[in-house]
Amino acid sequence: MDVPARDTAEEIKRLQRCVNDLISVVALPAVWSGGEPSQIVHTLLDALLRMLQLDLVYVRLEKTGDQAPIEMVRLAQSQKYSAQPHEIAEALKHWLGADNQQWPPLMRNHLGDRDISIVPLGLGLQSEIGAIVAGSEREDFPQQTERLILSVAANQASIGLQEAWLRREQKRVASELDLRVVQRTTELAAANEELRKEIADRKHAEEDLRSSEEKHRVIVEAAHDVVVSMDEEGAILLANPATQRIFGYDPVEIVGEPMTMLMPEMMRKLHENGFRRYLAT
Repeated sequence: MDVPARDTAEEIKRLQRCVNDLISVVALPAVWSGGEPSQIVHTLLDALLRMLQLDLVYVRLEKTGDQAPIEMVRLAQSQKYSAQPHEIAEALKHWLGADNQQWPPLMRNHLGDRDISIVPLGLGLQSEIGAIVAGSEREDFPQQTERLILSVAANQASIGLQEAWLRREQKRVASELDLRVVQRTTELAAANEELRKEIADRKHAEEDLRSSEEKHRVIVEAAHDVVVSMDEEGAILLANPATQRIFGYDPVEIVGEPMTMLMPEMMRKLHENGFRRYLAT
């Protein structure tokens, strides 16, 4: 009677540990909030190594965008051997193959000077995010509860990593947009400055023209000699006040009339021929 009772008590403790570990795994996303993929992997490895008392846990994240693959490994402090992430990766490829989809659910292989049971899990629906490998020297590894915890942890990590990469992409897009806004604002400011300069230059030119025209008008109107201008058709455009004094015509009334009206009859034909020749040559 005592043996079943002890077994039941042990089973209850095991289930309680499992529940506590599951709660801890489910709470990991709160720790990962706003973190980078490398931070997520770092906390995941530490949590699994501690919860399941693993001898080895390894994670590889595949290349995303301009980010290189990320590899991390944690070994139990009790282990006498040491290994770099790339060494674990090469060993896994040798044991399990390069294709994550072809990995068996469990293998027992030699690492260092000891045998170790290895449980590989993909990250993502098609392992597109990467893979996580848990290892232990225990003969009974992994137990059903440990498989459950590893599976939940892999799912949580997949979600957390996807969110992290999405945040990174959003930051990248926002940064590029901010840069474009700054560049466009600079371009518009330069264009506005150039436009203001052109407007100012045109205003100065118009003022100079008005000043020149006013000086010309004063000189023409004050002149004692007759000043008459005409267009290419020979029509009078302007005549100064001296025109009335010398020719007897009101300067305003003769605007639009032919220039020849101011000439003697005998000179008009000569003027017309000469004017046509001038326009032609």
